[in-house]
Amino acid sequence: MKIAEVAFPVPLPQGFHYLVPESMPVSAGCRVRAPFGPRIAVGTVVSLFDGEPHRPLKALGSLVDPEPVLPHELLECAVWMSRRYAAPIGECIKAVLPAFVKPGARAAHRVSAPVSAVARASDPVAPFVLTSGQDRAIKVLGERLTQRKFSGVLLYGVPASGKTEVYLRLIRRAIAGGGQALFLLPEISLTLPFFEEFSASLGAPVALWHSRLTPRQRREAWLGMASGEVKVVVGARSAALLPFKDLRLAVLDEEQDESFKQEGQSPYYHARELAFHRAQSWGALAVLGSATPSLEAWRMARQGAVDFLDMPERVSSSARPKVSVAPIPAGQALSQELIERIKIRLARREQSILLVNRRGFSTVLLCPKCGWVARCPSCGVAQIQHEAAQDSGALFELRCHHCSHRESSPALCPRCKTQGLRAAGVGTQKVMAELRRVLPGARVLRMDQDTLRAKEERIYDRFLAGEADILIGTKLVAKSFHFPNVTLVGVIDADSMLHMPDFRASERAMQLLAQVSGRSGRAGKEGEVVLQSLKPEHEAVAKTIDGDYAAFADAELSSRRHLGYPPHTTLIRLVWSGKSEETVLGAAEKTAEELRAKLSQAGHEITGPAPAVVRMTEGKPRFHLLIKIPELGEIERAVSAVRACAVPSGVKRTINVDPYDLF
Repeated sequence: MKIAEVAFPVPLPQGFHYLVPESMPVSAGCRVRAPFGPRIAVGTVVSLFDGEPHRPLKALGSLVDPEPVLPHELLECAVWMSRRYAAPIGECIKAVLPAFVKPGARAAHRVSAPVSAVARASDPVAPFVLTSGQDRAIKVLGERLTQRKFSGVLLYGVPASGKTEVYLRLIRRAIAGGGQALFLLPEISLTLPFFEEFSASLGAPVALWHSRLTPRQRREAWLGMASGEVKVVVGARSAALLPFKDLRLAVLDEEQDESFKQEGQSPYYHARELAFHRAQSWGALAVLGSATPSLEAWRMARQGAVDFLDMPERVSSSARPKVSVAPIPAGQALSQELIERIKIRLARREQSILLVNRRGFSTVLLCPKCGWVARCPSCGVAQIQHEAAQDSGALFELRCHHCSHRESSPALCPRCKTQGLRAAGVGTQKVMAELRRVLPGARVLRMDQDTLRAKEERIYDRFLAGEADILIGTKLVAKSFHFPNVTLVGVIDADSMLHMPDFRASERAMQLLAQVSGRSGRAGKEGEVVLQSLKPEHEAVAKTIDGDYAAFADAELSSRRHLGYPPHTTLIRLVWSGKSEETVLGAAEKTAEELRAKLSQAGHEITGPAPAVVRMTEGKPRFHLLIKIPELGEIERAVSAVRACAVPSGVKRTINVDPYDLF
């Protein structure tokens, strides 16, 4: 008797078994209609096997696809992702097989053009004089590419060392033999400007992939990759979930970026692990590129799990930018030292970039008399003061960056009715307002999620074209951009990154400071970086000044080993939420007790439960718990123990393996 395991797009850990009618030519990877509770639902066949059922089974209804729409390798990837990240198999199938892939489309569809027109494959490649580091990297990686067996490499290149040119030449080799290449970028906002330059330089059809594409564009790219007609895809982390016909090369540029970790919804995968798994399945080359590698990648390289290639010199003749520290001024955003250096750039007709860690105007609104703080009524976190829309009649409004709640900014303290509320902290809007006051003739642009959401997507092009003297932005301005005329980078408040309640705070701060410093002096002009900080002795600030990320990474790895933190251990974070705080806390405490009984003897450490840093979402209280696992292979055992713990009605529980967001 033939039995099919079918996964439905629902948050349940396992698939369901059905009898296969003798006349139904079903295969793994096909979608089927089957009775699911009181209705008929569409699911995907995960596996087929012969056997005798232990209880009566319902029969499959009908086939949706005449042949498997999900390739075997991608189906296996979904199953692996379900095990590795404790994700429901149905949600993993949904992630790799989107709803826009219609029945029969795979067989009938022909890709007539890539998502965006690019240069012809026959166009000549512009001459380029390689540095010794680039030449060595291309030779070593090119040899690995031709071996057609899996190889993982960490490409450690200082900012402006020319890693993109290495990627381009590798991709040309990969597709010259009929293969495909995957190129991942960390931010959706970066993909379009990078894609246009990258595809023109590559001279081959390239598909763009991110969540803001139209369903038709995404469908064409998905089917084009599956058929092999599209050879290269450039995209955000979800591009690692696309089907391939013959994957030869997978590249993660800026691999350290936390955006490669899926945090918003299940499955909570990491694109680095996913790309490595898929490269292993295809016998492909996987390249992790960064000037500031994640400690996970750094440890893999130190242990020999991946090979290590360094590119220590810049492409341009200019030296590494000089980095200095200026004290954070009281009562304003810009120190006099930074203002004077900006004036010098204005006089030279050169450009400056200012990094601000937060968007908005001020980061907190409070009452100096009674201590009241403007908090979100749904989340309980401090709201950010933003400049109000011009037609609103108000100067400021309050916004929650977690749930997007908005309200008017009060003139009086709601608690004690005192006037003179104090706006503390610095956001991008405040820096922009201050610049316009102290340097009224300067042309200023702002790049953060607010301006990008407002469809000002040509900020990059405008700044590159010289339409502005100064670019103010959040961490977006530190990512992968090449502005030849930028000779000054200023960091408004380096200290705000150092003391977050997160064991990765120092690593993230060092990476961001080093990355944004690399935007200065990239085209033969002398560059300079000014860090506004009151903590010049902090390891992250000191090593940014020295330009020694390797020493920082080794020291941080040693510290993490002593504390038992990743990458030496694996974390699993459990989060409970619900309407009743008593019920939610009771569920969390009961689970913690059961897990300690089951896992403590194996060396697993259970911490919590405790209120989450963001204590509420949508008015619902939240509690979390951490499981610290000493060995990677023990993840499935811990997950099985978690899933065996009951979840009471009215409580939602999420399981996040390798969490990056602990808030």
